[in-house]
Amino acid sequence: MTKEWRASVTAVDIDALLDEQFEVLLQSLRAVIRHEAERQQLHMVLRLQAPCLAEATETALSTVTESLRTALGSYPQLIDLRVVESEQADAERDHPKEMELMGYTEAAAELGVSRQRVAQLDGSNPDFPRPIGRMGAGPVFTADSIRSFAQRWDRSPGRRKAA
Repeated sequence: MTKEWRASVTAVDIDALLDEQFEVLLQSLRAVIRHEAERQQLHMVLRLQAPCLAEATETALSTVTESLRTALGSYPQLIDLRVVESEQADAERDHPKEMELMGYTEAAAELGVSRQRVAQLDGSNPDFPRPIGRMGAGPVFTADSIRSFAQRWDRSPGRRKAA
C-alpha cells in the first residue's frame, strides 16, 4: 500500500537560476521551489508516493538530485532533507507548534539595551539573527535565536571614545 509523502530538500551554492533552469525544475519536480539568492540556497517541497519512509526518502533524493543535474548541469550539495507523511505535513501547517517570539522591544529587554540599539544591531551586525517574519510593528525573531546571539555577543558597554 502506498502513501503520500511530502519531502523538503535544501541545496546550497546556487547563485542564480535562469528562467529556463527554473522551468526545468518545476516540470521535473512538480514542486514548490524557492530560491534565496543572498544565502545561495534552493528550497524544494515535493509530493511523492511510496510504501514506506525509506523508499520515500530514496525517491526524494534521487528525484531531486537528477532534476538539479538536468537543470543546472551539476550536482549541488544537499544540506537538508525532511520527509513526512502528507497528513502529518498538513497537520503541522494547520496547527504549528507554538513558538516563543520576540520583536525589538522583547529583544531589547533580553539583551539589556534599548529598542533602537536592537534595530541598529539588526541592520549592522552580521551575527544578529534573521527575522522569521515581518509585521506592522517590525521584524519578528525566535526567542531562541535572540538568546543564542546574547550568549555569543561580544559587547562593549558604554559609548565609544572619540578618536
